[in-house]
Amino acid sequence: MSSIKKIEKARELINKNHKIFKCPVCGGSMYLKRENSLACGSGHSFDLSKKGYLNLLTSGRAPVYSKDLFESRRKVCEAGFYDPLIEALTEIIAKYSGSSPKTGIAVLDAGCGEGSHLTGISQRMNELHPGRAEQNTVAGKNVFTGIDISKDSIQIAARGEPDIIWCVSDLSSLPFRDGSFDVVLNILSPANYGEFKRILSRRGMLVKVVPGERYLAEIREAVGGGEKAGGSKTESYSNERVVQYFEERMEVVDILDIGYQFHVEEQLLPHLIRMTPLTWGKDADGLLSSRGMSEITVDLTVLTGQNK
Repeated sequence: MSSIKKIEKARELINKNHKIFKCPVCGGSMYLKRENSLACGSGHSFDLSKKGYLNLLTSGRAPVYSKDLFESRRKVCEAGFYDPLIEALTEIIAKYSGSSPKTGIAVLDAGCGEGSHLTGISQRMNELHPGRAEQNTVAGKNVFTGIDISKDSIQIAARGEPDIIWCVSDLSSLPFRDGSFDVVLNILSPANYGEFKRILSRRGMLVKVVPGERYLAEIREAVGGGEKAGGSKTESYSNERVVQYFEERMEVVDILDIGYQFHVEEQLLPHLIRMTPLTWGKDADGLLSSRGMSEITVDLTVLTGQNK
């Protein structure tokens, strides 16, 4: 898709859904101006990129992850590494959508990275409800929005799915009005429960995905060598605190564990290594290749909850 068509498609989507936004500076209502910028009544304005995304970041906070990490994660996702997770999340959202009185729901992926998870979900949801994909009204179509603090990651995300609103933004101050979303996804990303609860509709769903004890176990063992600096043994990872924190803040609807082994082709291994912070500062490429790693463990916990 050319940059002209991409910006036109993004403009159409944002224009039809401008009411979900609030000004990240003053909190005022926003509208789309003719010159392809989202603005509020006080004059604060944010341009729509030719690549089809909005940059609504007002803080000077630097992203933690590099562009290379996101490029590698995109390739790993395209290889099907997270497909069982995508299927499970789609099922959760579809079940919620089926019980909703609305003919279309609004979904936010908060901390979407390079957008593969949300893209996969939106495509599968549109396959389940093809009629909704042809409608261009907020009430008639599922609306998908992805945000991340990394401009690099959002640029990668915007290369693909044209039917998703992509934004650069900070989880600490989301540029959306209260009650704007029916489902908030938070996949292997930090959470901000105060903001999530604020932007969720009255009985909206928060779906948080956290790593399990054996997630990427082969990489953890290879990079860490089973020991910390100084010779002491590494402690096993546990998501117990994260789960407890979720349970304290949300009304838990379901907890689902997803576990499987993924066969890694040789050409994918370098990308799998680079996509995780576990390998930062390590000579992981040579280490993992020399061990002939061919299977990687995926161990994830999916927490689903509603506002209390």
